[in-house]
Amino acid sequence: MAEALPAEIAAEFIVSDRKAYFEQRLFVLSPLGTWGTAAVIFALFMALYALAAGIDGFAFFGPTTRLAFVLTLLLTAILAVQRAVRMRQRADTPALARVLRGGLPQAISFGHLTPDAHQLWLATGIGILIGAAFDYVLYFRGMPMENLATRAWFSLITMLMVMTFTRGAELTRSGSDSTSAAIRDDLIVDLLRIDDLAVWGRNAARFAIIWFTISAFSCLLFVSSNITIFTIALLLGCLAIGTAVFFAMMERIHRRIRGDKRAELERVRGEIDGLKHKAVSDPAAAACLQGLLAYESRINAVQEWPFDQTTLLRLGASALILTVPWFGQAVAAYLVDHISRFAG
Repeated sequence: MAEALPAEIAAEFIVSDRKAYFEQRLFVLSPLGTWGTAAVIFALFMALYALAAGIDGFAFFGPTTRLAFVLTLLLTAILAVQRAVRMRQRADTPALARVLRGGLPQAISFGHLTPDAHQLWLATGIGILIGAAFDYVLYFRGMPMENLATRAWFSLITMLMVMTFTRGAELTRSGSDSTSAAIRDDLIVDLLRIDDLAVWGRNAARFAIIWFTISAFSCLLFVSSNITIFTIALLLGCLAIGTAVFFAMMERIHRRIRGDKRAELERVRGEIDGLKHKAVSDPAAAACLQGLLAYESRINAVQEWPFDQTTLLRLGASALILTVPWFGQAVAAYLVDHISRFAG
């Protein structure tokens, strides 16, 4: 978390947080922390829905409320998980500084909540247009002039979710561009300290967890009493995209490691070729040759992917989040069935 960082780094983040985009500023300004603020956001939207349902005369406990609950949970999850991941990413700032030529200042820039080269205004405008189209088709086209309060609530949360996704896509694009440039131009690949690059694997896994979590909550919209080909395809698709998010970043660093490793091996083997004939008669050359052979073996054994087993296990465990809606729904159906039989 940011509070665990050295004071000078935490102070830099406090200054940059004042310029954070709106969704993050909700958490920056709140004294309740990530999950407390998320709970308040969730409660506020559900209270507004209860008010709208009361105005329209809806029974609060009904099928419409279930949809309202899932949509509110989805929006809250998007905001909270993004916030939690960014805070965890900041804890790795000192480790990131060790593998970037720009050092600590460049690592701190990666912890800024809002990337420098963003076009959020454009993403917001696109989100408004798409959201308005969805709202018209889903809630107002050909509808009678009744239940306006409830439809207004659903149109509001749909608009907010679409805007959140389009803004998130723009933030992901601009952040990805910055990351690609840093990996290409500023990444330090020390083949004798390759474990230092595991910080990139941890960060990539965290962003994959965002996708897994949001997809899991989205799956709640499609949960039914039966598991069908559609639900299986949806689950596998979410798993594939989340995994791709992880390996897309890892592939860039993998290419850097592999290229530097190949170049270093060629250099060392050239020196070995120059010494192997002298080693027969020159003890000093023989000792140097032994050292070069050991170094060659060490470099040849360097792993080419910047993550460890712990990160891979964490990624696999987070993928199981996607099974929660289906497992939970099956458990609920089982309990309801048996309770009904017992009561009968």
